[in-house]
Formats: sequence, C-alpha cells, structure tokens
Amino acid sequence: MVTTLGIARRTQSMATRTPKGPAKAAPVSTSTVSAWIDDPESGLGRVDRPVPDLSKGTLKYRIKGAAPKPGPYAPGTPQFRYWTAAEALRRGGDFWAPILGLSSWQPGKALPVSLDKGVDLNAYYDRSELAFFHEAVKGKTYYSGESPDVICHEMGHACLDAHRPQLWDAPFIEVGAFHESFGDMSAILAAIQLPQLRAKVIASVAAFKSNELSRCAEQLGHAIRLVAPDAVDKDCLRNAYNKFKYVDPQTLPDDAPATSLCAEVHSFSRVFTGAFYEILSGMLHAKSKKPKDADFVAVAKDLAALLSDATAAAPVQPDYFAQVAAHMIDADAARFAGRYRDILTEVFVERRLVPASAVHPLQAQQRKAMAAVKAVTAVAAASRPQPQSRKIAIPAAQFGLGDKTIVVVAPVERNPFLTAAAGLSHRTDPPIEDAAQRFVKMLFAHNRVDVESGKKKMAVTPETPREHLRKTHVLTDAADGMRLSRRLFHCGCALPCGHYNGFHGYTEET
Repeated sequence: MVTTLGIARRTQSMATRTPKGPAKAAPVSTSTVSAWIDDPESGLGRVDRPVPDLSKGTLKYRIKGAAPKPGPYAPGTPQFRYWTAAEALRRGGDFWAPILGLSSWQPGKALPVSLDKGVDLNAYYDRSELAFFHEAVKGKTYYSGESPDVICHEMGHACLDAHRPQLWDAPFIEVGAFHESFGDMSAILAAIQLPQLRAKVIASVAAFKSNELSRCAEQLGHAIRLVAPDAVDKDCLRNAYNKFKYVDPQTLPDDAPATSLCAEVHSFSRVFTGAFYEILSGMLHAKSKKPKDADFVAVAKDLAALLSDATAAAPVQPDYFAQVAAHMIDADAARFAGRYRDILTEVFVERRLVPASAVHPLQAQQRKAMAAVKAVTAVAAASRPQPQSRKIAIPAAQFGLGDKTIVVVAPVERNPFLTAAAGLSHRTDPPIEDAAQRFVKMLFAHNRVDVESGKKKMAVTPETPREHLRKTHVLTDAADGMRLSRRLFHCGCALPCGHYNGFHGYTEET
C-alpha cells in the first residue's frame, strides 16, 4: 500500500534536485500552472491545471508568504512547489467539502499552510495549520510539501477533524490509526480526481494490483529508506496494496519493520487502508468488467460517501476499526440499497475487521434488514452517537516521571440506533482502561510525549530540533494530575523506537 521501486523513475524526477542556478520560470500563460500528477517519484510526470484559487470554494486555504505569479514553472523551483501544493489543496478540498458537508476548518474559515516550516522528513496538522518541511539526504533535498500525496494526507487529517472532532483526543490506538488511514485514503481519493492518473491506473485498480495510486508518498518513503531501510515499504511510504489483517493492537509490539504490524498508529493504519483499497478495487470491478473513466469517478465518490456516513455514525470506542467497517455496511444499505454489500462484507470479514456473524443475515431477511436501516438513517443522520467520557489515571512512575499521575480523558460513545452494525453488540464492552493505557505506553515508547514544556501549542522555528517536531502529545498541569492532550498528527512512518530519539545524520554530509 507490491512492486519494486523503479530506480529509473528517480532519475527522471527533478523534484529532489537542487537547482544549480536561478530559477528559470516560463510563465507563457497565467491561466494554468504546472503540477505533479502524483507524487514526484511516481514517474507520472506533470500536467497543466487551471490556476487554483485558494480563497474561493467552500473550504478555503491561506498559504503563508507571497504567492508567485501563476505559470508553468520548472520542477525544483520554489514557484513550482507553491503551485503544485496549491493545486493539490484546491482539488482535495473541493472533493471532500460536499461529501463531508464541510464549510469551515477547525482553525476557522481558511486553513493556514506553511510549505516549508523547517528541517525534517515530515509534515503535520496541528489544528492551527498544515505544516511541511524539507530535508537534505545524501546530497538531495526533499520537500514534503511538493508531493500531492503528502499534501492530501495532511489535508485529510484536517477534513476528518472538522467532520468528527471527537476523534482528536481519543486515547485509543485504533482511533489514531484510523486518522492516519483517513489521510492515506484522502490522498488516494483526491488523486483519482485527475483524469491523467485515472487513465494510467484504472485497469490495475480493477485487477487489485499495486500501482501509482496505491503507493503513497514514494519520494518521502525513498528519503526515509536511505536513513532507515526497514522503516517504510520498499517502494513508497505506505502502500494501500497489502494483505494485512486485523490483530488486536493490545497484543502487538511497540515497533516492527515495515513488513510487519506494530502498535504504532502509522503501522497499524495499513490494516484499514488495505481493506479500503481492496474495496475500491472490488467496487470498480463490480461496476463493470471493463470499467470506464466515468465508472472510476463514480465509485470513488460512492466510497467516500460511505466513509463520511460511517465516521459520522460510528461511536468512538477502542474497537473503532470494527465500528467504522460495520457502519459502512449499514451506510451502503441505506444509501445504495446494498449495491456494494458483497464486496464490503467479503473484505471486512476476510481482513478480520468484523465477524461474519455481524454482517451475514439470512438471504430471506436481507430486504427486511435494509428497510430497517433506511428507517433509522433519517433519524440517525440528525444526531451523533451519544457522547460519554471516562477519566483514567495512569501512574507516571513507569515512564520515569516520579510519583505523579497521568490523567487521560477517554471519550466513550454509544450509538442507540439498531442497525446492521448491531451485530457487534454481542461482544462485551471494550476494555477502555486497558486500551488507553496501551495507547499511552506506545506514545512513550516512541518518544512522542512532550513532558517538559507544559504548552499545548508548540512554537516551531527553523531551528526546532527534529525530535520536538515528533511530539504528538503533551502533558500539562491540572488539578487532578498531568493531563495528556493531543498536539498534532504527523505523516511520519513506523520507524523503530530508537530512531525517534533524535533524527541525526540527515545532513548533506551523510
């Protein structure tokens, strides 16, 4: 989410080269800009696109700094990086706004964007902006904000946060992993909006194969692989084409090479993303044995709608993957009269995301079940799952913080509507305390908790150490102990724990 990395494609890409002289702009027209069709290292090259207006549309953006004059600039120039990022932002926002019903972001009407925040192989969304970085590795400079995959992944975090803000602070591995999966799914769905990419990959998507669409962030993955060869997939950051099946994250180790699953959220996200890509393939194949371009567009929109419906209705619980999967099956019954039921149930059951008993009613009862789902959907659409929360106290001594107490507030929602997803209700209540404690232990194992500053907002400058940029959570003083809060989501990979203790050796001299 597997083919080998094409070395020749890297030599074709100019995105990682530092221009030897002044940027050579060739703005023969101001009605179009030049942008990457996909990731700079995907090999698909560039395309001319209409000049994106970030101040228009339902979802607006504000890229910090002066905007260069529109035009078809050469890759490797700051002007090209600006417009390829702006094009991806506009395309992604225009896709998600009507599907998720969004009119603004968590930070407000316009989402701020920093295209080069400093030095790191990373990018993040922190509820105040999207931030991207650059890094020199073995003589080449990589800009995370130049990749449409990375841009639309981080934008996906912002979209899901605006759509379902209750997920932000949920201290469960599956919730954090789903947020990361949604970022990758967002990158895939936004890429499908380009006809040049659809033409290239439609046959291989229908055949469920690895391709430029399934491979997310090839260039960033290549750069990280130079530093930590086993930390990412062999041909990208994460590949949606995979065979990972659900395993209780409580039982997984804190870290593992990219070939295996671990409890780290980027690693575990691949379970749901793999199911998503397999469902996309199955939906496309079901649409037509020889699908056409219009089929691809329609299927992508349908799948995004199912994600929107499911994330709106699925209660926030430790088993969030199962909740979303089951509610996608419900949403298909209500929205599409069960058009995609077979592929949804086949994939989710095969990947162990939901039990067969929850999604396979008797054939004679299917029509009645769909009618029941439709009957409650109109009511459910008007309300969210009933919110609850539980305060969990975790001894801080196990993390070297003395006799203090870490306080975690866990949102625990219940959905009162009896639908096909009620097949999950036969199970005992998820172990909220155990799930929250496992989540916190995973964070500390990866050095992702700021235990020093006591500030929810991180002040980032070009000199900010890399390890500080990786602090996704922070401890702040409260009357009942040290309160754990989320600070950001970043696009990093499941690097082994040792790599999180300072990313040394990335400089030009490496």
